[in-house]
Amino acid sequence: MRIAQVGDFWMEIPDVRYSFFDTPYIGHRLGRAVDVYFEDKALFPFEEGKLIEVKKIRTPRYIPVEHDYLTLFKVGDFCLKVLHVKPELEVGERVTLGDEIGRLIYSGFFSPWSDKHAHFELRRCEDPYRARGGLVIFPKVMPLVPTAKGIEFEVVEKTSRYLWLKPLKRGKEGMTPFGNIEGGLPHYRYGAIFNGSEARLFGRVVKAEEILENRAGIFKANFEVLANGKRVKGVGIYCNEGRVKLIGGEFEVGDVVELEIVE
Repeated sequence: MRIAQVGDFWMEIPDVRYSFFDTPYIGHRLGRAVDVYFEDKALFPFEEGKLIEVKKIRTPRYIPVEHDYLTLFKVGDFCLKVLHVKPELEVGERVTLGDEIGRLIYSGFFSPWSDKHAHFELRRCEDPYRARGGLVIFPKVMPLVPTAKGIEFEVVEKTSRYLWLKPLKRGKEGMTPFGNIEGGLPHYRYGAIFNGSEARLFGRVVKAEEILENRAGIFKANFEVLANGKRVKGVGIYCNEGRVKLIGGEFEVGDVVELEIVE
Protein backbone atom coordinates (compact mmCIF):
# COMPACT_ATOMS: atom_id res chain seq x y z
CA MET A 1 0.00 0.00 0.00
CA ARG A 2 1.47 3.36 -1.03
CA ILE A 3 1.04 5.82 1.84
CA ALA A 4 3.23 8.80 1.01
CA GLN A 5 5.61 10.39 -1.44
CA VAL A 6 9.00 11.77 -0.40
CA GLY A 7 10.86 13.52 -3.18
CA ASP A 8 10.79 11.09 -6.10
CA PHE A 9 10.19 8.07 -3.86
CA TRP A 10 6.97 6.34 -2.85
CA MET A 11 6.76 4.86 0.62
CA GLU A 12 4.97 1.48 0.66
CA ILE A 13 3.89 -0.65 3.63
CA PRO A 14 1.55 -3.59 4.31
CA ASP A 15 -2.05 -3.06 5.40
CA VAL A 16 -1.23 -1.85 8.93
CA ARG A 17 -1.84 1.18 11.12
CA TYR A 18 0.41 4.19 10.58
CA SER A 19 0.64 7.79 11.68
CA PHE A 20 2.19 11.06 10.62
CA PHE A 21 1.08 13.27 13.51
CA ASP A 22 0.06 11.12 16.52
CA THR A 23 3.33 11.91 18.32
CA PRO A 24 4.88 14.85 20.21
CA TYR A 25 8.15 14.89 18.25
CA ILE A 26 9.15 17.82 16.05
CA GLY A 27 10.00 15.81 12.92
CA HIS A 28 6.38 14.67 12.77
CA ARG A 29 4.98 18.06 13.77
CA LEU A 30 6.75 19.51 10.71
CA GLY A 31 5.47 16.81 8.34
CA ARG A 32 8.80 15.03 7.84
CA ALA A 33 8.38 11.64 9.53
CA VAL A 34 5.98 8.70 9.72
CA ASP A 35 5.48 5.90 12.24
CA VAL A 36 4.43 2.46 11.00
CA TYR A 37 2.92 -0.09 13.38
CA PHE A 38 4.17 -3.32 11.85
CA GLU A 39 3.07 -6.54 13.54
CA ASP A 40 6.54 -7.66 14.67
CA LYS A 41 9.29 -7.11 12.11
CA ALA A 42 9.85 -3.78 10.37
CA LEU A 43 9.80 -3.99 6.58
CA PHE A 44 11.81 -1.83 4.20
CA PRO A 45 9.43 0.79 2.72
CA PHE A 46 11.25 1.77 -0.51
CA GLU A 47 12.18 -0.02 -3.73
CA GLU A 48 15.79 -0.64 -2.73
CA GLY A 49 18.49 0.45 -0.34
CA LYS A 50 21.69 -0.47 1.45
CA LEU A 51 22.38 -0.56 5.20
CA ILE A 52 25.25 1.83 5.91
CA GLU A 53 25.21 2.47 9.68
CA VAL A 54 23.80 1.22 12.98
CA LYS A 55 24.07 3.25 16.19
CA LYS A 56 22.93 2.20 19.66
CA ILE A 57 21.71 5.38 21.32
CA ARG A 58 20.69 6.45 24.82
CA THR A 59 17.14 7.66 25.26
CA PRO A 60 15.13 9.65 27.76
CA ARG A 61 13.21 7.26 30.02
CA TYR A 62 9.57 8.14 29.52
CA ILE A 63 9.22 4.40 29.98
CA PRO A 64 11.99 2.36 31.71
CA VAL A 65 14.07 1.60 28.60
CA GLU A 66 17.56 3.10 28.28
CA HIS A 67 18.54 2.38 24.68
CA ASP A 68 17.24 2.53 21.13
CA TYR A 69 18.76 1.91 17.71
CA LEU A 70 19.30 4.46 14.95
CA THR A 71 19.73 2.73 11.60
CA LEU A 72 20.67 4.37 8.30
CA PHE A 73 20.01 3.03 4.80
CA LYS A 74 21.23 4.64 1.59
CA VAL A 75 18.25 5.18 -0.72
CA GLY A 76 19.25 6.76 -4.02
CA ASP A 77 21.06 9.96 -3.13
CA PHE A 78 19.39 10.14 0.30
CA CYS A 79 19.45 8.31 3.63
CA LEU A 80 16.55 6.61 5.39
CA LYS A 81 16.72 7.11 9.16
CA VAL A 82 15.00 4.38 11.18
CA LEU A 83 14.33 4.38 14.92
CA HIS A 84 12.81 1.85 17.36
CA VAL A 85 13.97 -1.18 15.35
CA LYS A 86 16.71 -3.59 16.45
CA PRO A 87 18.38 -4.38 13.12
CA GLU A 88 18.88 -7.96 11.98
CA LEU A 89 21.12 -7.09 9.03
CA GLU A 90 24.82 -6.46 8.61
CA VAL A 91 26.22 -3.14 7.44
CA GLY A 92 26.63 -3.34 3.67
CA GLU A 93 23.62 -5.59 3.06
CA ARG A 94 21.20 -4.56 0.34
CA VAL A 95 17.44 -4.68 0.77
CA THR A 96 14.39 -4.29 -1.43
CA LEU A 97 10.77 -3.35 -0.83
CA GLY A 98 9.17 -5.50 1.87
CA ASP A 99 12.38 -7.08 3.18
CA GLU A 100 12.59 -7.54 6.96
CA ILE A 101 15.08 -5.11 8.47
CA GLY A 102 14.70 -5.84 12.18
CA ARG A 103 12.47 -6.38 15.18
CA LEU A 104 10.30 -3.64 16.68
CA ILE A 105 11.33 -2.68 20.21
CA TYR A 106 10.07 -0.48 23.01
CA SER A 107 12.02 2.76 23.32
CA GLY A 108 12.58 5.24 26.11
CA PHE A 109 11.28 7.87 23.66
CA PHE A 110 7.80 6.30 23.93
CA SER A 111 4.96 7.51 26.11
CA PRO A 112 3.51 4.86 28.46
CA TRP A 113 0.57 4.28 26.10
CA SER A 114 2.70 3.95 22.94
CA ASP A 115 2.76 0.72 20.91
CA LYS A 116 5.82 -0.62 19.10
CA HIS A 117 6.42 0.96 15.70
CA ALA A 118 9.14 1.93 13.24
CA HIS A 119 9.95 5.60 12.76
CA PHE A 120 10.99 6.57 9.22
CA GLU A 121 12.53 9.78 7.85
CA LEU A 122 14.22 10.32 4.50
CA ARG A 123 17.13 12.75 4.88
CA ARG A 124 20.16 14.22 3.16
CA CYS A 125 23.07 11.94 3.98
CA GLU A 126 25.28 14.79 5.15
CA ASP A 127 22.72 15.51 7.91
CA PRO A 128 21.36 12.11 8.97
CA TYR A 129 20.92 12.28 12.74
CA ARG A 130 19.10 15.40 13.88
CA ALA A 131 15.46 15.58 15.02
CA ARG A 132 14.85 18.28 12.41
CA GLY A 133 15.86 18.42 8.77
CA GLY A 134 14.08 15.49 7.12
CA LEU A 135 12.58 15.75 3.66
CA VAL A 136 8.92 16.74 3.48
CA ILE A 137 6.56 13.76 3.39
CA PHE A 138 3.40 14.12 1.32
CA PRO A 139 0.72 11.74 2.67
CA LYS A 140 -1.48 10.01 0.14
CA VAL A 141 -4.99 10.99 1.23
CA MET A 142 -7.40 8.12 0.57
CA PRO A 143 -10.47 6.36 2.03
CA LEU A 144 -9.20 3.71 4.45
CA VAL A 145 -11.66 3.19 7.32
CA PRO A 146 -15.30 4.05 8.08
CA THR A 147 -15.74 7.34 9.88
CA ALA A 148 -17.53 7.71 13.21
CA LYS A 149 -21.08 9.10 13.22
CA GLY A 150 -22.16 10.54 16.53
CA ILE A 151 -20.27 10.38 19.83
CA GLU A 152 -21.04 6.83 21.02
CA PHE A 153 -18.31 4.18 21.05
CA GLU A 154 -18.04 0.64 22.34
CA VAL A 155 -15.04 -0.64 24.28
CA VAL A 156 -13.72 -3.58 22.23
CA GLU A 157 -10.34 -4.13 23.88
CA LYS A 158 -8.82 -3.27 27.26
CA THR A 159 -5.10 -3.25 28.06
CA SER A 160 -3.20 -2.09 31.12
CA ARG A 161 -2.28 1.14 29.30
CA TYR A 162 -5.30 2.13 27.22
CA LEU A 163 -8.61 1.04 25.68
CA TRP A 164 -9.64 0.54 22.06
CA LEU A 165 -13.04 1.94 21.12
CA LYS A 166 -15.19 1.18 18.07
CA PRO A 167 -17.73 3.71 16.75
CA LEU A 168 -21.30 2.46 17.21
CA LYS A 169 -22.43 4.25 14.06
CA ARG A 170 -20.30 4.58 10.97
CA GLY A 171 -20.30 6.75 7.89
CA LYS A 172 -18.30 7.06 4.69
CA GLU A 173 -14.62 6.18 4.68
CA GLY A 174 -11.72 8.48 5.51
CA MET A 175 -8.06 8.33 6.46
CA THR A 176 -9.08 7.90 10.12
CA PRO A 177 -12.33 7.43 12.10
CA PHE A 178 -12.61 11.22 12.06
CA GLY A 179 -12.21 11.70 8.34
CA ASN A 180 -8.93 13.48 7.68
CA ILE A 181 -8.08 14.28 11.33
CA GLU A 182 -5.12 12.59 13.00
CA GLY A 183 -3.32 13.11 16.28
CA GLY A 184 -3.00 12.45 19.99
CA LEU A 185 -5.65 14.78 21.38
CA PRO A 186 -5.16 16.74 23.51
CA HIS A 187 -2.12 15.10 25.17
CA TYR A 188 0.29 15.93 22.32
CA ARG A 189 -1.13 19.47 22.17
CA TYR A 190 -1.81 19.54 18.43
CA GLY A 191 -3.61 17.67 15.68
CA ALA A 192 -3.55 17.60 11.90
CA ILE A 193 -6.08 17.77 9.08
CA PHE A 194 -4.88 16.09 5.88
CA ASN A 195 -5.30 18.39 2.88
CA GLY A 196 -7.50 20.75 4.82
CA SER A 197 -7.85 23.76 7.09
CA GLU A 198 -11.11 22.89 8.87
CA ALA A 199 -12.82 19.70 10.09
CA ARG A 200 -15.24 18.43 12.70
CA LEU A 201 -14.26 16.46 15.80
CA PHE A 202 -16.99 15.16 18.15
CA GLY A 203 -19.34 17.75 16.69
CA ARG A 204 -16.94 20.63 17.19
CA VAL A 205 -15.23 22.55 14.38
CA VAL A 206 -11.43 22.62 14.57
CA LYS A 207 -9.50 25.08 12.41
CA ALA A 208 -5.89 24.93 11.33
CA GLU A 209 -3.59 27.73 12.44
CA GLU A 210 -0.85 26.65 10.04
CA ILE A 211 -0.71 24.85 6.68
CA LEU A 212 2.43 22.79 6.24
CA GLU A 213 4.31 22.35 2.97
CA ASN A 214 2.68 18.92 2.60
CA ARG A 215 -0.77 20.59 2.76
CA ALA A 216 -1.64 19.28 6.23
CA GLY A 217 -3.38 21.80 8.46
CA ILE A 218 -2.11 21.96 12.05
CA PHE A 219 -4.50 22.96 14.84
CA LYS A 220 -3.98 23.48 18.56
CA ALA A 221 -5.57 20.87 20.83
CA ASN A 222 -6.65 23.50 23.36
CA PHE A 223 -9.51 21.45 24.75
CA GLU A 224 -10.18 18.50 27.03
CA VAL A 225 -11.73 15.13 26.16
CA LEU A 226 -14.54 13.79 28.33
CA ALA A 227 -15.56 10.13 28.40
CA ASN A 228 -19.05 9.75 29.86
CA GLY A 229 -18.61 13.20 31.37
CA LYS A 230 -15.26 12.54 33.04
CA ARG A 231 -11.92 13.99 31.91
CA VAL A 232 -9.43 11.55 30.37
CA LYS A 233 -5.84 11.93 29.14
CA GLY A 234 -6.93 11.88 25.52
CA VAL A 235 -7.67 9.92 22.38
CA GLY A 236 -5.26 8.54 19.79
CA ILE A 237 -6.37 8.76 16.16
CA TYR A 238 -4.37 6.94 13.47
CA CYS A 239 -4.42 6.35 9.74
CA ASN A 240 -5.80 3.00 8.57
CA GLU A 241 -7.14 2.24 12.07
CA GLY A 242 -10.90 2.08 12.47
CA ARG A 243 -10.70 2.10 16.26
CA VAL A 244 -9.95 5.01 18.59
CA LYS A 245 -7.39 4.67 21.39
CA LEU A 246 -8.75 5.99 24.70
CA ILE A 247 -6.07 6.90 27.24
CA GLY A 248 -7.62 7.02 30.69
CA GLY A 249 -11.04 6.11 32.02
CA GLU A 250 -12.32 3.10 33.97
CA PHE A 251 -14.30 1.06 31.48
CA GLU A 252 -14.72 -2.61 30.56
CA VAL A 253 -15.10 -4.42 27.25
CA GLY A 254 -18.67 -3.98 26.07
CA ASP A 255 -19.24 -0.65 27.79
CA VAL A 256 -20.63 2.20 25.70
CA VAL A 257 -18.68 5.44 26.03
CA GLU A 258 -19.76 8.89 24.92
CA LEU A 259 -16.87 11.12 23.91
CA GLU A 260 -16.96 14.89 23.75
CA ILE A 261 -14.52 17.76 23.84
CA VAL A 262 -14.80 20.90 25.97
CA GLU A 263 -12.65 23.98 26.39
